[in-house]
Amino acid sequence: MKKWLCVLLTMITITALAMPVSATERPIEETTETEETTETESDSEEAVTETKPFLALGADLTEEQKAVVLSELGIAGEDLSQYNVIYITNDMEHEYLDDKIDSSLIGTRSLSSVLVKEQPAGSGLRVTTKNINYCTISMYKNALITSGVEDAEIIIAAPTSISGTAALIGAMKAYENMSGESLSAEAQDVAMEELVVLGELINGVEDSELMAEFLDYIKAEVIAKGITDEESISTVIDAAQEQFGITLSEENKDKIIELMGKIGELDIDPGKLLEQAGDLYDKYGETVLAEAKELMDEVFTEEVKQSIWTAIKDFFSNLWKVIWGRITGSNE
Repeated sequence: MKKWLCVLLTMITITALAMPVSATERPIEETTETEETTETESDSEEAVTETKPFLALGADLTEEQKAVVLSELGIAGEDLSQYNVIYITNDMEHEYLDDKIDSSLIGTRSLSSVLVKEQPAGSGLRVTTKNINYCTISMYKNALITSGVEDAEIIIAAPTSISGTAALIGAMKAYENMSGESLSAEAQDVAMEELVVLGELINGVEDSELMAEFLDYIKAEVIAKGITDEESISTVIDAAQEQFGITLSEENKDKIIELMGKIGELDIDPGKLLEQAGDLYDKYGETVLAEAKELMDEVFTEEVKQSIWTAIKDFFSNLWKVIWGRITGSNE
């Protein structure tokens, strides 16, 4: 993680130093460049739009159930030719979940289905659920980020009200097919465990929203600080219990310690939490920024630190001038 932060700080510094002091000093040629950039971005967005969405259907859906699911996903049956379709079997669900929950809870039929649409880089994850009564949107987002899924619109649906735990498998498989890249097997396994543990904790209390925020905070701390050892994770949990007014049983605390240890080992970029699930993690952004400052204190001299902080402040100051100038027209 320190390597990532060093790279990030270096990029910000270079960008800030290279940026014009005033938006009014913009050369005339920049207008043409801006137009060309806009055209390129537009072409890129069109290319994304033209990519066929990926549809992962439960292999055991009856024709009637399939019609219900497609309707929930906003798809007319005759339009399936416009989608890349794969099927998720019950065997696949057992393969991923048997060591995490009782096999009887998985059942004998694969019914949940997932629609995955590619989005432009930096768009983050957008998740919608239909007929899912157990897994929440925040649970899915957290697990998807852990697995490595990013920049996608994901709709999860079922023919009738079900838990939706196995739907994560369809989302990961559809994303792999869409991106053409394989997700880490370890990351997928941890993601499935995360979905199960979060489900047990969030659905096991009266104030499920508070518990979700409590768990988000712990994950943000673990990832931002690169924590992997049990003692440090336990300290983070204790502080979080005091901050959120939550008291965990020793059993539940041990579950969180084990899960967060595995998440920490994945070395997830802290910025991914903010980029891919800003609605969940924006409020913890200061944690990530604090880590950047702490890293500076460790590896840079006072003179270099002052130069970098000055460059960062100049970067955001100039960025605001450009934005305000475009709003007011004072740049023209």
